[in-house]
Amino acid sequence: GCCWQSSTTSGTPWCFYGAGQSTSCFGFSSAAQEPFSESEVSTMRKYFMENINIQGKGGIVAAPDYDTPGGSYYYHWMRDGALTMRALQETAPGNFSTIEGTVKSYIQWVVNAQSESDPNNIDVRTEPKFELPNGQVFAGAWCRPQNDGPGLQATSLIMAARSLIAQGETDYVKQYLWTGDSSKYHGGAIKYDLDYVVSSYSTNTCDLWEEIRDPDFFWNRITMKKAMILGIQFANEMGDSAAAATYQTTLNAINATLYKNHWNGAFVQECGARTMDSAVIVGFNDGYDASDNLFYPTSMEVAKTVSSYNTMFCNEYSINQADTSKGLPGVLYGRYSHDSYAGGNPWVLSTGALAQLLYRGASYIVDTNTVPTADVLALWKMALNSPSDLPTTPAALAQVFFNNADGVMLRLRQHVTARAFHLDEQIDRNTGAQISAEDLTWSYAEVLNAMHQRGVFLAKAQGKK
Repeated sequence: GCCWQSSTTSGTPWCFYGAGQSTSCFGFSSAAQEPFSESEVSTMRKYFMENINIQGKGGIVAAPDYDTPGGSYYYHWMRDGALTMRALQETAPGNFSTIEGTVKSYIQWVVNAQSESDPNNIDVRTEPKFELPNGQVFAGAWCRPQNDGPGLQATSLIMAARSLIAQGETDYVKQYLWTGDSSKYHGGAIKYDLDYVVSSYSTNTCDLWEEIRDPDFFWNRITMKKAMILGIQFANEMGDSAAAATYQTTLNAINATLYKNHWNGAFVQECGARTMDSAVIVGFNDGYDASDNLFYPTSMEVAKTVSSYNTMFCNEYSINQADTSKGLPGVLYGRYSHDSYAGGNPWVLSTGALAQLLYRGASYIVDTNTVPTADVLALWKMALNSPSDLPTTPAALAQVFFNNADGVMLRLRQHVTARAFHLDEQIDRNTGAQISAEDLTWSYAEVLNAMHQRGVFLAKAQGKK
């Protein structure tokens, strides 16, 4: 949405807009308002669950839509499946027993997929998608390899393993997920995925949108970092100190370049070929770990990134400008500037990810009982398009983040009620109607994640009173 020009001083690129262009249309929200009722969230969860465990065989359909601008979505994508299973475990109401059968079906799906011979002559762990319901590797032309799947899958499986162990099912975990014997399921589904990250984290790969190639995408690296952190912990829990040491070495190697290769002084970039990409926003959520606090949700780097992306997507989509002129709070995010897929539009999942990030920011302030420095507060004032300086007390600032997360979700709500809370892939950049793949599972996952984080904040805030 803007023109870039090299700095004559620091070397950091800067951006300028043509006369008449706005710099941000983010609708600041001064009050909280529940974006979706409990009943409406239950409705979306119902649609979400209908896409999981297809025919009881563990597969997860990306969308039950055979006719989209990109062809049929009736496949199990490794990435989407792993993120769906993580969302299911983190957001499901009730205890683990209510989803245990579904999780175990997914585990069996993964174990079976890892044992398949690959028809495309690559490591089956880097295959993008599989046929439903039986799980055969998709043999048609596609963007291959994709190296983010194993780390994402390992993260979801570690969560499942810990829940299973907590309810006395250690034997099941040792049978399928961490066998301690490389001849049995390659050492277990978790170890096999983590070991792929060790050997291949820096390989050339397709991005999560399956369009471009690079060996160093932010999304891939930060989610691999998350997998390694969890892998170190879980290997130690399973008594495998050698594996834990190997994962620590890989974590150190990933961390050696993660920050310096992706923070450019103006925002966190996805890669050199496509700097501004909402994969970064999703990565801030899915790759964050409190153990290293890298890119924590109220940080200077996140503030500048959100501010830059708000400006880009405000200028990219007329629907954002129209919504703001009507007084709607928030903003809609797409994938990247000048996206051409299906006309290039806002995406439900990207917008939900932004809301989740802001809800997490509110909780982070409550947890740490701190506020950012004055310089960073000024950046957040700009990012949120606040008409006045942001408050300097933790409780009041946390409420500002919360209000504006609600604002993003309220803008999203405006565009999904017409389909009775079915969530599709995209929102038309001009009309605001939902378009492209219908009932996209990842859209549900991100909205449910956001609403879950909303509840997390409310519980924390109530506890502080």
